[in-house]
Amino acid sequence: MLFLKLLLGMIILITPLDVYAAKIGQIRTSDSPTRMRIVMDVDTPVTISKEATGTEIDLVIDASLAKNQLVKTKDAVIGDISLKSEKNKTRLNVKLKRGLQYKVFTLKSPNRIVVDIYRIVIKREERQEGKGLKYTFWQDDMNGLPVKMYILEIATDSDFIVKPISAAVNRVGRGRLSAATSSLGAKAAINTSYFGSTGWVIGNSKWRDIWFGVEKIPRSAFVLDKGKAEVIKDLVYNGTITFPNEVIEPIRGVNRERLAEDLVLYNRQYGSNTKTNEHGREVKVVNGKVTVVSTAGNMAIDANSLVLSGHGQKAKILEFLKVGDKVVINQTFNNETADIAEVVVGAGPSLLTDGKVDVRSTAEKIAPDIARGRAPRTAIGIKKDGTLIFLVVDGRQTGSSGMTLAELAGYFQKLGAVQALNFDGGGSSSMVLNGRVVNRPSDGAERSVSMGLGIFKKN
Repeated sequence: MLFLKLLLGMIILITPLDVYAAKIGQIRTSDSPTRMRIVMDVDTPVTISKEATGTEIDLVIDASLAKNQLVKTKDAVIGDISLKSEKNKTRLNVKLKRGLQYKVFTLKSPNRIVVDIYRIVIKREERQEGKGLKYTFWQDDMNGLPVKMYILEIATDSDFIVKPISAAVNRVGRGRLSAATSSLGAKAAINTSYFGSTGWVIGNSKWRDIWFGVEKIPRSAFVLDKGKAEVIKDLVYNGTITFPNEVIEPIRGVNRERLAEDLVLYNRQYGSNTKTNEHGREVKVVNGKVTVVSTAGNMAIDANSLVLSGHGQKAKILEFLKVGDKVVINQTFNNETADIAEVVVGAGPSLLTDGKVDVRSTAEKIAPDIARGRAPRTAIGIKKDGTLIFLVVDGRQTGSSGMTLAELAGYFQKLGAVQALNFDGGGSSSMVLNGRVVNRPSDGAERSVSMGLGIFKKN
């Protein structure tokens, strides 16, 4: 037994060391519109040193090679790829036709060396736009697809406040966000809620006691009050009118077109008039008392009044009201935090929960054209320390493919968000900074939208 151990030891001592060196096996390449990948199989983990120049990539790999190899490519920017043995090491040389970015990493199970050579430039450009306000342009390779992002981060101790704005400035309607920011004196803004053809807001949206629009489907909203921001799920607007006889009637909409058999509440944010026709009944309420009753339509709205507008059977309900009657108008989300908050901006779906991807498209009944596929996106995220992240993604372009909602959630994770909410996207996606649109809207020009979230310098 002792003799066998001694013999085994002698065999180990006289065996050449390169027998036990790592060995490189097969080399293969693959490409995509934005990246070329070189993969080399190795039988054990290896160490790699880089010796790159402007137009060449040289890697020295701690592994042996059975034979020198030359890989011919027809790539427009990448020339020959060669593997040459140098004692117990191997040199990988990639000739480039111009300077390109690249990344080298290893994988396990099985062991591989991977070199990714990017045709697009991956870059992040950052600059401060004031105390606590940072702008970032990020161009990235997203699993072989190009993507361009525009990011504004607002720290909790910044010199700025955030509040909802109408793109039509002083009323509910459609307008260019760039013009609205200039008119209102905002430093920056992004588009937010969905909207109808005439600009009425589809989503719970209010600033203090001013309601812009509401949503009857349980959906998520960005909520901000006294510096504390959060995404609250399943907010539903519940508005009611209590008549003098204690009968309670639900409000079906706020600041939108009056439809058949409808009961809509209008406030000063809708504009100077209700824009309704004469086929209904309207009641003006000031400080809880009826001041005007009319069937003429298009009732005037002033700063202190609310107008109830009914059609069909809902108009008949309003027939019982006369000037001087007391009515109670109650509006709630059935959520105390949202009810008292200064800012509520709804759209959907929610993207992150406690820092984990949680895209709630089905739960929030988001339309398939929004929920599926890659598209331009606008969204907001919240970091654990309360920092807000405004994010706009270009899409439907050669230089930027857009994102799925899951991909959007993943990027918010990379940015450090723990909560995130999707806003209206597609051709509506826009970020305005210092009076100009910094992203590239997919329509080819800035689209008129309904609502935005503005960033204003504190007084």
